[in-house]
Amino acid sequence: MKREASALIKVKLFLIVGVMSFAFGAILVRYSDAPALVIAFYRLFFATLIMALIGITMSKGSTRLKLRDYLIMSFNGLVLAAHFALWITSLKSTTIAASVILVDTSPFFALFFAYIILKESVNRQYLLGLALCFLGTLLILGSDLDVEGNFVGDLLALGGAVLAGLYFFIGRSVRQRVDFIPYVSNVYGYSSLFLLLFILVSNTPLFGYTKTDYLIFMLLALGPSCLGHNSYNYSLKYMKASTVSATVYGEALGSTLLAVILFNETPPILVILGAFIIMIGFYLSVVRQTS
Repeated sequence: MKREASALIKVKLFLIVGVMSFAFGAILVRYSDAPALVIAFYRLFFATLIMALIGITMSKGSTRLKLRDYLIMSFNGLVLAAHFALWITSLKSTTIAASVILVDTSPFFALFFAYIILKESVNRQYLLGLALCFLGTLLILGSDLDVEGNFVGDLLALGGAVLAGLYFFIGRSVRQRVDFIPYVSNVYGYSSLFLLLFILVSNTPLFGYTKTDYLIFMLLALGPSCLGHNSYNYSLKYMKASTVSATVYGEALGSTLLAVILFNETPPILVILGAFIIMIGFYLSVVRQTS
């Protein structure tokens, strides 16, 4: 029993570190002057190299994947690429608090896709949570109606949340057949290729950025992409999905506090109220549904 308790404490600590790394993601993006597509590309490119290296050192034998798995992972890579393109752009157009709070509604959209596509049953509690999430989102959007740039950034963050929800929904099925490291290595790799294509089509410079920018790209790959995502997936082996899902708002809280300290970005009262209502809706529609 003591050994199990000790193991659970370590898992919780790992999860906390992962959440903290996510919280710094938005802050790091703000410190870079590089275009959103470039930040997204290098973040996933470096993450691909890191996860592939880990996969090589930990490999106990090759896993034979089917063509269907590669097709699904490539499509999910496209979804992830679009998610990062929208979300990182939103961080340059609206407040960190609004952007992170909106994009962190992604688990709700994952359940929504499960309901729409797989016809998974829902109850009144889920519908109430859906309504509250919608209300909270409207309050955040309403707080920026008079600020054109912020409103567009809010919409981009919400679009990023929808795509992230789709990413997790698609990944749920293929992850039952493919181990974690091969899965993320492939998805990150495909995603970086799609982002490279976006960069070439848009004539965005791929090189020529500062040393600080490249350091930020690497930190984004090491922290939020590798450490953050790994802590979530590792914790699912020992903790309820509901508990792990609920920690997503630790990122929103951490990023908001850091934005206040580092950028003097105090969120408007409507954003705070909207975030509180979304958290209640998130609890009803996601946490209570997966318990």
